[in-house]
Amino acid sequence: MSGTASESPVSSQASRQEALLRLARRRSADARARQGRPAPAAADAGEGRAPLSHAQHRMWLMERLGRGGAVYNVPFATRVHGPFDADAFGRALTGLVRRHEVLRTRYGQTAGGEPYQEVTAVRQVPVRTVDADADAARRLLDVEAARRFDLTAGPVLRALHVRHAPDDHTLLLTFHHIAVDGGSLDVIARELGDRYRAELEGRDGEPEHPAPRYADFARRERAGSDALDAGLAYWTERLAGARPVPLPPAAAETGGRGEARTLSVALPPGTADGLRAAGRAQRATLFTVVLSAAFAALREATGEEDLVLGCASSHRDTAGARDLVGLCVNTLPIRPRLSGAGDAAALLPRVRDALLEAQHHRHVPFDLMVERLGAAARDGGGNPLVGVTADVLSRPPQLRLAGARCEPVDVELDGVKFGLGLYLEGVEEGADAAGPRCLVRFDRGRIDEGAARGLVEGFADVLEALATGRRRPLRETSQGPRIPASQEPESPQEAQKPQDPSEPENPQGPQDRQKPQDRQKPQPSREQEPGGSAEAVAAVFGELLGERPAPDGDFFLLGGHSLLAVRVAERLRERLRVPLTGLDVLEQRTPQALGALLDERARARRSPAARTAGARTPSARAGTVLVTGGTGGVGAFVLRELAARGRPVRALVRPESAHLVAADGVEVAEGDLADADSLRAALAGGVDSVIHAACTFTSPEVDVAAMRVLLEGWRRGAFVFVSSVDAYGRPSVTDVAEDTPPEEPLTAYGRAKLDCERMLWEAAGTAGRGGAAVVRAPIVWGPHPRLRDQLRWGAPGALFQAARAGRPVVLPAAGAVPASGDPWSGVPWIHAAALARVLVTCAERPAQGTVNAIGGHVGWEEFATELVRLLGSPGGVVASPERAPGLLHRHRYRAEALAEELVERPGEDWRSAVAAMLAL
Repeated sequence: MSGTASESPVSSQASRQEALLRLARRRSADARARQGRPAPAAADAGEGRAPLSHAQHRMWLMERLGRGGAVYNVPFATRVHGPFDADAFGRALTGLVRRHEVLRTRYGQTAGGEPYQEVTAVRQVPVRTVDADADAARRLLDVEAARRFDLTAGPVLRALHVRHAPDDHTLLLTFHHIAVDGGSLDVIARELGDRYRAELEGRDGEPEHPAPRYADFARRERAGSDALDAGLAYWTERLAGARPVPLPPAAAETGGRGEARTLSVALPPGTADGLRAAGRAQRATLFTVVLSAAFAALREATGEEDLVLGCASSHRDTAGARDLVGLCVNTLPIRPRLSGAGDAAALLPRVRDALLEAQHHRHVPFDLMVERLGAAARDGGGNPLVGVTADVLSRPPQLRLAGARCEPVDVELDGVKFGLGLYLEGVEEGADAAGPRCLVRFDRGRIDEGAARGLVEGFADVLEALATGRRRPLRETSQGPRIPASQEPESPQEAQKPQDPSEPENPQGPQDRQKPQDRQKPQPSREQEPGGSAEAVAAVFGELLGERPAPDGDFFLLGGHSLLAVRVAERLRERLRVPLTGLDVLEQRTPQALGALLDERARARRSPAARTAGARTPSARAGTVLVTGGTGGVGAFVLRELAARGRPVRALVRPESAHLVAADGVEVAEGDLADADSLRAALAGGVDSVIHAACTFTSPEVDVAAMRVLLEGWRRGAFVFVSSVDAYGRPSVTDVAEDTPPEEPLTAYGRAKLDCERMLWEAAGTAGRGGAAVVRAPIVWGPHPRLRDQLRWGAPGALFQAARAGRPVVLPAAGAVPASGDPWSGVPWIHAAALARVLVTCAERPAQGTVNAIGGHVGWEEFATELVRLLGSPGGVVASPERAPGLLHRHRYRAEALAEELVERPGEDWRSAVAAMLAL
């Protein structure tokens, strides 16, 4: 509140008090964030679980089907010329996340398989700083922007600061699309700039009014679904008989599904002004003119006069949505009347009218349209009704930071949301002097590149004609409609496959457009023909669909849908330990076909030819690091750290978990510690170093045998082994340094670690092998489901279970630490991110010895007290004289060799780590 000349002393004093109160509240919230403590429930946790909006549900389903990946990441990068205060920026970013709950929301799943969103506690947002010159930064930005998010655990925001020089920086914020859209970035850029300036000036940057909550938006949308019958009736009638755009199919060798390619054509200066003038003459916007040109180009390319294109529509026209951060978009199918139009200009009023009519019903969620259309929402070949889009691309929002000159940085991700997109860019005020560009971005597995080039050239010609007023007759194709015969359904049953609500944003490739009875299916071996995996599939179908099908029973005709396909895949992965995704279920559809696919994958995994280095084993890229345990609590953080440093990665993961790491930049090697052949195959192809993080914890003989196989296959580079402080046994000294010899008693787990260490030292430096490092780690904490489970069921499990149940947390009496008399009983610990830094550093510069990775030590009483507070447990903490061997850990460990990598970063204190695990 700003003062005026007429403001009274009383009101001025009240204004100062109000400002001080806001400042105190913000500082209090920041302190809680630094300590990992949740803010008060009213300001932090919202109202518990909320449903997903319809747009979010599509995004979530894409992830569950295994079709999300980096294509739904939203990078927002800025080059900063001038001074930059990383700490002030981190505080501003934390304040932004505190204000907008959707940026600290995770996406869980009920026991019944329904997704929900849940706001997590406020925690300080880490801003990772990396030093790199401008050339090296490009690779860092690309890798960071492409890293996948874990929607179940969160967060949905990452921050990277690349420092090129003291006055030259690049900032990259990466969001998941489930939390933001284009309008959200405008809000984020504006508020983040304001907060950063306030931090530099030492004042409160909190906006006066609270931010609208996205969970409330989702609740309102879901509550209004029952009132959409009139709109759904309109769309059902409007889209009756519509077919997907019959794109010229791609050749088999041109590329796989989801591989993106962009072609562009420069337009003459003044084109944008000419297009705006053409629109004004027809009472149409620039976007409408571009959409008309897209329809004209597609009509010429396909010979079709009945086409449907999708365009984005925003829900930000409602009250209070201006400052809302969240996913507020919808897809509108546009189906104008094209027949009889002799030239491109004649299409413009028709497209305008169809677009205006569609916008009258824009609040009907697209997935509800798909649900109402049922089997009519796709053709018999599986192609979605809305697989082509058009748009005008504007400049991205620009982050402005006080005291510096900022400019946006383009970070382009691989992958496509639509099979084909036709776009116009460079039309902002002042940009037309250089001339805009028209682009065609396409899925190389969906359309032939030659056809795409013809499309972009035709699109450019139509735009230029509309801009100059030149009459341009629409050319007729000599071949007639280009609909591949395989797209025509042959029977009512063939047309019954309903469309996945997410598919308009990522259409299927040509290999999936065949009819199921024509598709080349893998054949089961003779011993598997009587039953095999098909029996398991039929059993799971019966459990989830309520009816056990015949071998050729169709998943969709039995009442299946996309969400159930995800659950079928998850259950079959658990039972058969063979990789499978929800998309596989959608494509194979019957127990016989799906069982044959599973049998084929199982045979391929068992085949010796697939396990040895040879023609079928891909060669590793230069610098490739093999990481075992890629989906474990440590391995997942190691993958992130390697990606941040630009290192190519091959991850050894179990087949049922392969989909969790199968993203750009990560090569998957399916295997298991108990499967020696899979370990040998993972090392084949020339990996340059190994980080062995996998461990059974409960089967020492398996761990030792796996280590032996890995060392036999290790040929060059560094080998980093993740050991444990249990390998020290029970030393007689209080402070355990990195050269302290092991002493009995050793647990079976600790002895196995020590045996593996000895084997490594025997192999290191021989037969061309490189250096080695043993990293002994204590209990590992951090935001990951596996680490959360260790917190609940591992050494601290008894404390956690008691606190969660509201019972008193009973601790053993503190005893004297050997040789010091210190009455302490606790545990050494490390944050998973810090351990990952140590491991990757050792892979790059082998320590040639044993190092400790210790983040600190926490007493059990201190830990239990914090646990009780975080869980709101009424039981409290009480001491007991009884022994509790799992908790009697009275040594302290020194970490000296790599102390620099272990320096605590924001969010890596033990309280923050425990709070993060409890929030999962």
